[in-house]
Amino acid sequence: MKKFNSLFYIIIAILIFENTYAENISIIYTVDNEPITTVQIKNEITYLKLINKSLEKMEDKSLVVYASKSILREKIKEVEISKYFKFGLNDELIFRNMQNLYRSIGLNTQNEFDNLLKNLNLSKNFVKKKIEIELLWNRLIYEKFKDKLSINEDQIKKDLESRLMNEAKDIVEYKLSEILFTLSSKDKAKEEIEKIKKSINDVGFENAAIIYSLSNTASKGGSIGWIKETQLSKKILENIENLNFGQISEVIDVPSGKLILILKDKRSVKEEISFETEFEKFLLAERNKQLNQFSSIYFRKVELNTQINEK
Repeated sequence: MKKFNSLFYIIIAILIFENTYAENISIIYTVDNEPITTVQIKNEITYLKLINKSLEKMEDKSLVVYASKSILREKIKEVEISKYFKFGLNDELIFRNMQNLYRSIGLNTQNEFDNLLKNLNLSKNFVKKKIEIELLWNRLIYEKFKDKLSINEDQIKKDLESRLMNEAKDIVEYKLSEILFTLSSKDKAKEEIEKIKKSINDVGFENAAIIYSLSNTASKGGSIGWIKETQLSKKILENIENLNFGQISEVIDVPSGKLILILKDKRSVKEEISFETEFEKFLLAERNKQLNQFSSIYFRKVELNTQINEK
């Protein structure tokens, strides 16, 4: 039994996928004896295109890489989750998340979504399983790390007070996208960072994020959306406040790895500022940031201990 870097299996997936398509079901590799097949990759590509229209512009080989990475991450999570929770007990939460999903792609009813899935040859259970895996993974991360969250409320209050000098002021908002990644080794740091930067230049930031980012925003091309300056850490703010539109930041060290940001847009908004509201938002953002960092670190640990075998 052999254990290799997951990229090796993605390369194998490309080679097999090119020679075995759709109707022929071939097992490419297994994750702790759970099979990954060419048909699963095809379905994954269809689903990813459904939730992210920009993928229509991506070349086929890059799509196979992204879909293979997506399936691999999902299967590793599923295997780990099954050690702690039972599947099939979260229908209400799944339903609410499925509503958010079909509304995000411009549909109004579950029936419309069901018809669309049928036309795409995707089953409803396929989508439900994806949603449940993410829900249970987030629950697992929270249960494991909730006692390790370290939020300095006094420092947050102090930072907010220094930024919010008046009840009404112009607040700067940044529209950002991200690529969060880890390095395989310190010796290869420069090489791996240059590879990602080259990908950004060659295929654009959005597609590079889809291929390389470990963040949950990867499926959206790394899009974080609009975020207020008051909700950004000093370190992040210092790296983006002087960027021009379309310019990328330097590589930023964060607890879960390395981060590259791109400034998509910037605006000033005048609004009444509620200290209490901003404080609660910042607390939530900091909590989610730390949980995401724990998630990335824990996933990396699980991945390294997972048997991935070529078939």
